[in-house]
Amino acid sequence: TNMPALMKLKSAIYSQEFRNFVEGITGLNPGTLTNEVDCAANCHAKGCHLLCHDDVIGTRKVSYIIYLTDPSPTWTDEDGGRLELYDAVDEKTDHGVDTTTTVTPRFVPGALPVKTILPEFNSMAYFVVKPGVSFHSVQEVFCDRPRLSIQGWYHAEDTPEEMENATLQRLKSAEKGEDTEGGFEEMASPSSSSEDADNLNQELNQEDRAFLGRYINAAYLADESMGEMRTRFEEESSVKLRHFLLDEWNAKIGGAFAKEDERDKLGRDRPASDYSIGTSDRWKAVGPAHKQRFLQYQPTKDQIYDDSDPNNGTGEYLHHLRRTLFQSSSFGKWLGFITSLGHPLGQRGKVRRFRPGHDYTVAHYGVLTTNSVLDA
Repeated sequence: TNMPALMKLKSAIYSQEFRNFVEGITGLNPGTLTNEVDCAANCHAKGCHLLCHDDVIGTRKVSYIIYLTDPSPTWTDEDGGRLELYDAVDEKTDHGVDTTTTVTPRFVPGALPVKTILPEFNSMAYFVVKPGVSFHSVQEVFCDRPRLSIQGWYHAEDTPEEMENATLQRLKSAEKGEDTEGGFEEMASPSSSSEDADNLNQELNQEDRAFLGRYINAAYLADESMGEMRTRFEEESSVKLRHFLLDEWNAKIGGAFAKEDERDKLGRDRPASDYSIGTSDRWKAVGPAHKQRFLQYQPTKDQIYDDSDPNNGTGEYLHHLRRTLFQSSSFGKWLGFITSLGHPLGQRGKVRRFRPGHDYTVAHYGVLTTNSVLDA
């Protein structure tokens, strides 16, 4: 081989002596680990990352990572690439283990990591692999240097108990696909008339058009355009509408989030190493991290929108649009017509902020639903 030092390291990792050592430092009973060992060389370049997961596949028992990043200069927070570890919290209560109850909870990772580890040269990280517990991820690499490591797993004889709680199994199962979305709220009714309510294709009246015209590009309220959108949706089941909101609203929202990104030093390839950046009494980090992470706007109970308030930010503007426009009977009429699906019976939605280097949703998860819904 052309890499004698690497092969010598591999032999040591695979040896019975080292397996005995790993059993000792992880608290496993002697003989737990078999002679099945996985080992691979990994390179995370700039922009690379791994989303939150628990490593549970087959008979994996202990995960290990030996970091071989260039020791000069020393790897720092600004370089990214940290190993991120998460608390396991009760799926229903979002809290840690409750020792006062006999009910066995299902655990998910919290929204934010509780411990992070820099990939320092010649250091080793390890943990016992356990379904619904061993949650971890790799932070995005911000620098131009490669994050190098030797990584793999030690195996046990049997698969672990509670395999159904493994992140891979849970993402592959539908579970309605709605456990992170919340329930539906009733949509504002267009009319109390039962005859009108049964009419799937109610036409917009002048009052509806005037209301919608305060927010939506006039091109999308013209009869000809609405007919074209309806035909396209019937043929392709999706429509993309550019420049949907009026320029006035685009300017308000765009100006607000640009100001907030600059305040928080987000975007423009600037490292985002502070996990709490952008959080406040209104913006809360939402998980669970194996499915999603973003900031969600949470208004006060009786919040009233004041267009003249100089303190309005992205959250206030988007919350106002969601409550005033997207939940209105006029919007329901418009949406019912351009989709030919009729007036919506209910709606749900969120005001979200995705921070570069921090936030995401698992792309396919939201489509695993047992009930058909219109996504917008």
